[in-house]
Amino acid sequence: MAFASLLTLTGVWLAVCIAPGPDIVQVMRVASRSVRAGLWCTAGITAGIAVWLTASLAGMSALIATHPGLLGLLQLFGGLFLAWIGTQSVRSGVRARRAPSHIVATEDSPAAPVADTEMPAHAFRLGLYTDLSNPKALVFFGAVFAQFIRPEMSIAWTFAVGIWLLALSTAWFVVVTFIVRGFSNWLAKYSPLIDVLAGVIFIILGAVMVYEGIVHLL
Repeated sequence: MAFASLLTLTGVWLAVCIAPGPDIVQVMRVASRSVRAGLWCTAGITAGIAVWLTASLAGMSALIATHPGLLGLLQLFGGLFLAWIGTQSVRSGVRARRAPSHIVATEDSPAAPVADTEMPAHAFRLGLYTDLSNPKALVFFGAVFAQFIRPEMSIAWTFAVGIWLLALSTAWFVVVTFIVRGFSNWLAKYSPLIDVLAGVIFIILGAVMVYEGIVHLL
């Protein structure tokens, strides 16, 4: 891969990462509880990206090109799962708002009860599942990324490009986590509302993805 191609791929990937989407929303939601939870969520997102990256290198792009209906199925199931995540988030926010004694735990309030999203395993799974159902990841690795990977590229160079993309995305979501940490007290105060708004965003994105999947299948 020429340096110009790598630079172009880097720019496109950064634009994909920075653009508002499910991954950003999930990291902001989880990191509002604690930095540790946000970092575990970031680790889950990175793992999801690694799955998409591996699938793309294993021939997912060629498979989708040969069987266009596969993209529709991926969008359909991804959209349904994203909508399910959104529903759970909305339910969590509604329950919290109805509980008058509810206290959201942050590093600044150690006496508060620990929320599910603060548990490392739970935060990791949220990041992983969100990215695996992320339409941006599906489009990028299913179509855009494949254009930059040539058959003549060595395995070592292909592996290096993949590691570079993973490092860029991880660094970005870590930055987001610490930015959110700076507003943790304010965010914790409105945590139930954040859960509801995040859930609504997930549901809308999921619905759009389901619609696009159905269109591809018809």
